Amino acid sequence: MRFNLYQKKTDPKKTEQPDDINIFERNKLNVKDLFSSDALVEYDDRLSLGGKWCRIYAIQGLPRKLTIGFLDEIFYRAGDVDLSVHMSPAPDKEVMRSLITIETKYRSQYMLDMKSDNISRLPELEAAIADYKSIRDLIQLNQDRLYFVTILISVHANTQDELHRRCESVEVVLARMNILSRILVFRQVDGLKAVMPTCKIKIDDYWRNLTTGAAACCMPASATAVGHPSGILLGFNTSTRSPIFIDRFAGERLISNQHWFISGESGSGKSVTTRLATLRESAMGVRHVFVDPENEYVKMVRDMGGQVLRIVPGSFSGMNLLEIEPSIEENETGAKREVVNIQDKISEVQSLIAAVIKQQTGQSLGSREIAALEECLRNDYLERDITTDPNSLYQDGVKKMMPTLTSLQAKVAEKNDILADILKPMLKDGSMGMFDGQTTLKLSDAPMISFGLKSISVDFTRFFAMYTVLGWIWQKFAQKGGRAAKKSVLVDEAWMFMRYPEAAFYLEVLARRGRKHGCGLIVATQRFEEFASTAPGRSIIESCATVLTLRQEEHAADAAVQYFRLTGGCRDFLTNAKPGMGILRLSGAVTAVQVSPAPFEWPYVETNVSA
Repeated sequence: MRFNLYQKKTDPKKTEQPDDINIFERNKLNVKDLFSSDALVEYDDRLSLGGKWCRIYAIQGLPRKLTIGFLDEIFYRAGDVDLSVHMSPAPDKEVMRSLITIETKYRSQYMLDMKSDNISRLPELEAAIADYKSIRDLIQLNQDRLYFVTILISVHANTQDELHRRCESVEVVLARMNILSRILVFRQVDGLKAVMPTCKIKIDDYWRNLTTGAAACCMPASATAVGHPSGILLGFNTSTRSPIFIDRFAGERLISNQHWFISGESGSGKSVTTRLATLRESAMGVRHVFVDPENEYVKMVRDMGGQVLRIVPGSFSGMNLLEIEPSIEENETGAKREVVNIQDKISEVQSLIAAVIKQQTGQSLGSREIAALEECLRNDYLERDITTDPNSLYQDGVKKMMPTLTSLQAKVAEKNDILADILKPMLKDGSMGMFDGQTTLKLSDAPMISFGLKSISVDFTRFFAMYTVLGWIWQKFAQKGGRAAKKSVLVDEAWMFMRYPEAAFYLEVLARRGRKHGCGLIVATQRFEEFASTAPGRSIIESCATVLTLRQEEHAADAAVQYFRLTGGCRDFLTNAKPGMGILRLSGAVTAVQVSPAPFEWPYVETNVSA
């Protein structure tokens, strides 16, 4: 055994300081003095730091596939552990030359084994050739880079026995994950210096080549800091088993907005997760409205004493598509005032009619039709003396009769016969005439309200109803109470909006409006790729501070990995994830999470569409 005793030494030459140096400048504290111990003793495989003990490991070998936060279990199992990850980009020219050389060697060996009928190594060689070719193609297309990554682990303890136990825990965890670690024998001081936040490292013989996604997976901060100090319990970190709390309404000091995007294939636990989250938020005073195409939320809403509303084709719903309510606007100085935003209502109706025309004729709404429709809509409100003044909505204390689709179609017929004919199915007694009439429906003060649309069997008619109900809810529910009232609107099967650009843009607009009125928007969909592959869809995802991606089909998992710039191991994680298990992105931080309802919650959140 060898050990070195390190003590501060004084240099006689340095102690002879000129007389003109300010005496107060001598022996000034520097940053190193703040964290250096009284003494440091180096043994062959450990350090003694002022009475405490430390051992430094270097990671020599990593598993073939990495996932987000794969090193986080070390913190959970071993306790006082420091993880240091040093990265430096590899020169592209040198990387390409090395990749071509290595790939050529593997191909040559593959050909030799084929000729000699040595087939035992062929699958291994084929996998290696495919890996190197894939990396080379990505680097050539400037879609990826290689990094030199050195990973060091420092285990701390108060006694040698405690150090031994903690190190044994670390070694067990690493061995189970197929990670090869080495104790820095006779190099513990260099290892300690590399672990400290000085950006200086002399350990240059343990770096590994990693792609951008794989290198990102090595960062421990990606998982350990995810979550909020308060809010609802969403689930548990799959690596550390630490609880993850989310408070969508905590304010901008913790989270940028209240919106949540959740995706997952059928059976991934998407509906259970959304029901669980809304159930727990309701217990904290958040009101929820569900736009429910499959009646998946009806049972929970009924069990919680909420209001269940059903939209039936051929029957008036009690909701007027052209209903308008005042909203609170904020100017540049922060002053708030109540206004009737007629232009927003016109844009909403135009987007819906544009989707109807796209479905029926395959063509977009032309400029002449847009101008005619806007003029007719504006005149329909003006004839009733409805302006931006909230008082204009009332006469003698009673709310005025609002424009309806029937009155709008009559005005359009005077200007454009073709457009008027397209609007006829939307009129009363038409196939989509559920929203032509004066509003008679009143929302209760219940904590949950569900709009069930399962009775509508035609996909486009169901989309039409979802769009209209969502706009009506925004007028009657989302805008009420301002930011002080915690409320949220959930849109299930939102992929339908992605088929029509105008409708997708409207969903994005609602997300922006919701932030202003303190209303959260939950966008739930089975088809992640339909959002990630379009500009409006990507804008919707980016407008949500909370994104949860549950189990996906293979093509959707590829889209998710590419969109979030994850490693290939995350693709396998998403395609093989258990129900309720997924990747959570919360305000930019990413981790793997397992959502697990408590036994007493299952009767409320389990999927039951028979209701």
